[in-house]
Amino acid sequence: MAENVDIVANALRVPFSLISMELEGLYGSQLLAEMQEIIGYYRVYERGADFKTEGSKGDYIPSDLRFKQASTLVNKEARFLFSRSPDLWVDVPVEGNDEAAKEANTILQNLVDRVMEKNHFKSKLLKAAKDCFIGKRVAYFVNFNEEKQTIKVDFIPSLEFVYETDEDDTDTITKIVAFYTVVDNQVKTDQRIYKKKYWMENGYCHIEEAIYDGHGTLVEEITPARATKFTYIPAGVIVNDGLTGDLLGESEIASLENFEGWFSRLSNADMDAERQGMNPVRWARDMNPESTKNLSIAAGSFWDLQTDQNSADGVTGEVGVLETSMNYTNAITSTLNRIKSSMYDSIDMPDVSPEALKGVVSSGKTLKAIYWGLIVRCDEKMLAWRPAIENIMRIIIEGSKLYPGSAVRYVQEPVPDVEFDVRVENQYPLPEDETEEKTIDLAEVAGQTMSRKAYMKKWRNLNDEEADAELEQIARERELLEDSFSTAPPTGQFGQQDEGQEDEGDEGGEESGDTGEET
Repeated sequence: MAENVDIVANALRVPFSLISMELEGLYGSQLLAEMQEIIGYYRVYERGADFKTEGSKGDYIPSDLRFKQASTLVNKEARFLFSRSPDLWVDVPVEGNDEAAKEANTILQNLVDRVMEKNHFKSKLLKAAKDCFIGKRVAYFVNFNEEKQTIKVDFIPSLEFVYETDEDDTDTITKIVAFYTVVDNQVKTDQRIYKKKYWMENGYCHIEEAIYDGHGTLVEEITPARATKFTYIPAGVIVNDGLTGDLLGESEIASLENFEGWFSRLSNADMDAERQGMNPVRWARDMNPESTKNLSIAAGSFWDLQTDQNSADGVTGEVGVLETSMNYTNAITSTLNRIKSSMYDSIDMPDVSPEALKGVVSSGKTLKAIYWGLIVRCDEKMLAWRPAIENIMRIIIEGSKLYPGSAVRYVQEPVPDVEFDVRVENQYPLPEDETEEKTIDLAEVAGQTMSRKAYMKKWRNLNDEEADAELEQIARERELLEDSFSTAPPTGQFGQQDEGQEDEGDEGGEESGDTGEET
């Protein structure tokens, strides 16, 4: 175990004592051995997979270009999952026209939104996904500081933390320790390592923070061991894939490394063959050595050659070139494409290169069908990420109640002590056929299988209050229009009445006139 610790400690620049004191039993040995494996995965991600070059017999230097296909695919997968950050919603139950509940909902939503914005959560989430795919798991910490009035949300890669779970419930963390190098230096006394520890004791979460040097000697005690107000650890671990009860997870690099090694090996061998074909071997037979010495191969060169005088009668000297036929091109292209296809298939990533698609994309539905396998894979990833993000949101709200001074910077109003729920709705960066979908939704509204409010929330991004206000305005306008139509006379009525009145007036005048004449 000590040997494993030394290897990991050297790679992480963390002293043996800081690691060994936090690891116990079989799980500790397993975790240390696995850390060496994870270090290798990060090396493949950053530098590319190792491969054996084809032998050169010392007459040329073989190509050593590493095609970093694994890192490319991991980045694509992470971008597809979180390049469009999930929508985070806080819901406070509202009954009727409960203004207090609506106001509480607004305060809690603003609190979560502003904390996430100040912590650059969207960027951190994307980077954390990459770390999780490479290093099998990632931890998250939510820290509250009333003195600085801050709430910090951080993700920690697998090489910088260890944790333990309850013996009866693997979903409950009983201890988690983060340690990473703050100041790196070859002189261990000048090196600085930060260590933060959470653990459960007597029903409450305890915390301890300190700075150590490269020998594991305490340099500065930031937070002495003390109890917090939390009845649980305000942190968690997101495990990538794995089976039931797996606390370590799986790495995407593990399934891609061998493919990438062979892809690089064959690609480099192909490049070496091309290089040799560009500089073919020249040969001479039965030629005078003095005439073939230092022949120039520049364009337009002239060779004055002579047959060797010592050759047999009737023999004429010859010169020629040995060219590589490159007949293997189709075969190696097929092999490389097959390897690349296997890498894409291993993580359900579609090959959307122009050569592969060949103009088949004509609509958002088609593109969604092409990405369907990756969408399902990301939905599977969200089974672990969604509860973790929801837990971060709950910790922010509940921690703000326990440490109200830390939330002053984000909301001016006191954090209300109400029941609430949280939702995380993921989004994928795929174009949609909005016109067609809107037409379908409008037909459902007309058929009363979808409410107008649901339509407004979906297509106009209105919240409940805005949608209710819009519906009230529509109802008022409709009422005004109906009233105006019900009180207005039919078209042309006024004109007919005027004409009628004029006719009646004329007739009356004539009658009066006649009567006057008679009188």
